[in-house]
Amino acid sequence: MIQECETLAGCNVPEDYPANYSGYRLTGDASTRSYFRITAPSGHTLVLMKMPEPFDLKAFPYLDNYHLFREKGVPLAEIYYMAPESGLVFLQDLGDSTYYELYGSWNDQIRLHHYLKSLQYLRCVESIHPESDLAFTAERLLWELDYFRKYFLQGLRKITLSDEENAGLQQHFVKLAGELADRPRVFCHRDYHSRNLMVREDVDYVIDFQDARFGPATYDLASLCYDSYIQHSQEFIGHLERLFFTYHPDPQTQRYEYPRMCLQRNLKALGTFGYQVTQMDRSFYLQFIEPTLGYVRRHFEKLPEYVEMRHLLGRHLPELQS
Repeated sequence: MIQECETLAGCNVPEDYPANYSGYRLTGDASTRSYFRITAPSGHTLVLMKMPEPFDLKAFPYLDNYHLFREKGVPLAEIYYMAPESGLVFLQDLGDSTYYELYGSWNDQIRLHHYLKSLQYLRCVESIHPESDLAFTAERLLWELDYFRKYFLQGLRKITLSDEENAGLQQHFVKLAGELADRPRVFCHRDYHSRNLMVREDVDYVIDFQDARFGPATYDLASLCYDSYIQHSQEFIGHLERLFFTYHPDPQTQRYEYPRMCLQRNLKALGTFGYQVTQMDRSFYLQFIEPTLGYVRRHFEKLPEYVEMRHLLGRHLPELQS
């Protein structure tokens, strides 16, 4: 396989392939990376992850986190070969079976089996102590909330806020970001949802881990339970939450941090969908807006101290009105 990867790296892939090789583009995520499935002459398949530009192996978060996650026992697609000068990473082909793709075919027992495995991996990730101190600071969390304002409210929904509304919303955003930034931090995957969890030959894999960083303990749980791409039943979410909080028994983590984290994560998701639709022309993401707004309404119901923020947004987003 290494020799086949070296041959590929010596050509102008993914535009041109060597003789007897074939490949096609895979449906990517919301990132700037591109993915291609390649079949080698041996019949083996592999995935090419093409970065938007060349990278330095000494400063490549994907590789750093790859080693950290694997050392803790989290299954990842194996790196076969890298050509940093061309921005190429050749990976083990995990197939197409994400949790998102499989969810509809699973019964409740199978769903619970896989999601309990995903929670087990979260405990492994939390135990990582990287050299990097990259974290979700108040500034970063605030940037994500402003992303929601820019690309969802203003960009997608074409909402014009008055100066007074903008100032009020900013005040709420600063408060929310500050409250979350003040919470104790653990290492987080950062984008832990059904499209970044895969199953191949009865093994659950984690992908899209390159942006892992320190953040509140419930950051990844919020993404997993209030996943914009699939909607769990409240009973199912309760199972996951009970197990998670067995290992995080601090009442402040569950009652104070968690509903705030859920609100922030879903607002950021709406910003992402707005960006993908308006800037990248990816209408695929439109279908996930309604359920995500439903989540946001639910989170506000658990946060009476943010009732003014809900009323402000509700003037322009009828989905948030009671």
